[in-house]
Amino acid sequence: MEKRTVTFVAKMDEFLQSVVSQCHELGISEDIHIEAIRVDQLPFRPITPGSLVVLSTKSIVPQVESYVPPGSKLIVAKRMLPYHNLREMLEIPKGVKVLLVSDTAETAQENVELLRASGMDFEVYPYYPGAEYPPDVEIAVTPGEAEHVPPHIRKVVDIGFRVIDLSTLLAIYAHFNSDNFQKVTARAMQSLIYITKELNKEIQHAHLLSKYLEAIVNRIEDAVIAFDESEIVRFVNQKAVDSLNLHGVDVVGEKSAVCLPPDFYEAIQQCEENEDVLVDWANKTYFFRKMHIVMEGSFLGSLILFRKAADIEKMEHEYRLRLYSKGLVAKYQFDDIYGASATFSQVIQIAKKIARSNSTVLLLGETGTGKELLAQAIHNASPRRREPFVGVNFAAISESLLESELFGYEEGAFTGARKGGHIGWFELAHKGTIFLDEIGDASGAIQNRLLRVLQERQIMRVGGSKVIPTDIRVIAATNQDLQQMVQEGTFRADLYYRLNILPIHLPPLRKRREDIPWLVEHFVKKYSFDLRRPPFTLSAEAMKALLDYDWPGNIRELENVVEYLAHIVDDEAYSCHLPFLREVTHTPLPSVVMDQECEAMIAEYGKRGFLEEMTAILQQLSQGGQGRYNLVEQLQESGLQVSSQQLRYRLKLLQQDELIHVGKGRQGSQISSKGEALLAYLKSSRS
Repeated sequence: MEKRTVTFVAKMDEFLQSVVSQCHELGISEDIHIEAIRVDQLPFRPITPGSLVVLSTKSIVPQVESYVPPGSKLIVAKRMLPYHNLREMLEIPKGVKVLLVSDTAETAQENVELLRASGMDFEVYPYYPGAEYPPDVEIAVTPGEAEHVPPHIRKVVDIGFRVIDLSTLLAIYAHFNSDNFQKVTARAMQSLIYITKELNKEIQHAHLLSKYLEAIVNRIEDAVIAFDESEIVRFVNQKAVDSLNLHGVDVVGEKSAVCLPPDFYEAIQQCEENEDVLVDWANKTYFFRKMHIVMEGSFLGSLILFRKAADIEKMEHEYRLRLYSKGLVAKYQFDDIYGASATFSQVIQIAKKIARSNSTVLLLGETGTGKELLAQAIHNASPRRREPFVGVNFAAISESLLESELFGYEEGAFTGARKGGHIGWFELAHKGTIFLDEIGDASGAIQNRLLRVLQERQIMRVGGSKVIPTDIRVIAATNQDLQQMVQEGTFRADLYYRLNILPIHLPPLRKRREDIPWLVEHFVKKYSFDLRRPPFTLSAEAMKALLDYDWPGNIRELENVVEYLAHIVDDEAYSCHLPFLREVTHTPLPSVVMDQECEAMIAEYGKRGFLEEMTAILQQLSQGGQGRYNLVEQLQESGLQVSSQQLRYRLKLLQQDELIHVGKGRQGSQISSKGEALLAYLKSSRS
């Protein structure tokens, strides 16, 4: 019996290898002997006589005809795409532009026709080396010829070389009068069933994923509507159904102009892409955002997200409270403010009435008279008592940091700016109260920005371009004469009149001496409890000394004196124990302890932003005792712009840390041995 032989001839080894592999998979090689010869091998590798010659393409017929043995039949194979490699191609979205890349114009066009015949519904453009194509194409499909894909193409889907079509395989079996072709179709069907099962799994997975995503989108706070390129509604979440009252209405698959409320449809038509737009609709204000849906370079529709502006403001407010409320709470009530004198009782009655309004309050009084306590009590008695209370001391932070702390800054606003930006004190105080302490120390630039906040109730972050609305109550305080500063031109008159709406004057302690015994008793109880010791009493002489003293530091100084006594006395305090009546001797600290204390003070001053100023003050005082006004001049000559009030605050801190001695009257301030030790530590650490 003559041997049945099929000889496949092609230009490329890859095609021949794929055909031989196909013949083995379908069982053809069990019935027919398979040979494969490359065209350039024909001169020295003859075709077996009597074999059926199958060519890969019509274009090589002239090159092969002369090598075909007499009596052998020659046919051109019909080709099909390798369906078992089509999954990645099926993932390409409908309508997307795709290049079909091949080595010649003929094969490229053949492959395009095969794709179209197979039902692929994306836009296919044939490409071969040198051909033109649309510049916005980002995907290429190629049957094993990826080397010809243009370099800028983002995604390449290589489906492998085309294989022999079943009609050609049938012709082969018919040529040899073989009735075994049913086996070939059965095995081909097995492959089709396998790919069908795989696709069915993908469909089930996609269905579950669709349901999963739908459940997620239905739970987000924004109302969401998706349209295709023809403005047919493809998705609408539950929030949108509720907002548009679309219950019981079938909108998916319908034209948006028909199924949506006319005024809503008109509103979204006016929205620009990727911009947040405030839209007044249905007697409410909404935030709208419209985005184009683009996949693989093709426009597939639009996405509309919208939400009530009131909901966004509420969410923003709740976010601010959750994130920043720790430490932004007013601790003191009116019941915590002590005083029985007629003068001070009148102040409290006025403050309680003022607390009920939202108007700006200006607290005027000397240092230590309780301005911040009163500010907190006013806040806690106001309708804003459940909202943040933010305190800002203009004398306690350097000028270079103040603006960014007050108003916040955007990411990249300046060198060292925190990633993501920084929220300022005015934003933190939204819906609540901001307390501007030592307002008289605000620079001209800060005064300008404060005036805008008070006028417009809006802020703009440093380095930002967006205006942020704020709803805050302002309570300001100062121990300076703002009217005098206005006349001198150091404080803006318009800012003063914006602040001086509800003024409250707090009397100094020397004008309410009848409250001193009552305050002393309260502070004795407080610090005895804190120190877990029995309460102590004061002798008649000690109490008389307290009543006779002028208390330049007011209630704060009185509290400090009682706290000092609570540490050093046993049962009764005498006048000799009072620190303002005797010279305090300082015992030198061990060097290790001193170094640790110096490190702590340096870190604290650095954190507040005025280590340089504190160091300069100590250096000036190390040259001899000086008064405050002389110190201000010396510091300004050295390039440090420190106001008299700011210097007073810094001297007070240096005195509390026992780094200086503050004399009475014209005695001025002098550096202490501890201050000299701190200067020496700074010098050694920098050398």
